[in-house]
Amino acid sequence: MPQSGPQAERPSKATTSKLFPPGLAEVGKKRVEDMIDLQSEAAIVSEFANKFTAARSLPETATLYREWAKRRIELFAQDGQRFLADTDKLVETSTRVLADGRVVPRS
Repeated sequence: MPQSGPQAERPSKATTSKLFPPGLAEVGKKRVEDMIDLQSEAAIVSEFANKFTAARSLPETATLYREWAKRRIELFAQDGQRFLADTDKLVETSTRVLADGRVVPRS
């Protein structure tokens, strides 16, 4: 006889684990972080666009441009650090998989 009520509506742990593989939460977290970074960059662009529009002289515009360039370089450096960290994780995981012998050799 089928169960009714709240117990019948909840998926079992086995079903839940099949729907959400272990690495899925980490991938989702990374995507959220990427969206937050993108929003931050959009806010910076908007801020500098407003400042450039309000600039009244060439020296003021040059100062804003230097600030903009400095901020972009900082963001590029952060992106580079994240890229290197992700590459390190990839190399580490690849090495571990190869050491475990789970990879089929090329023919």
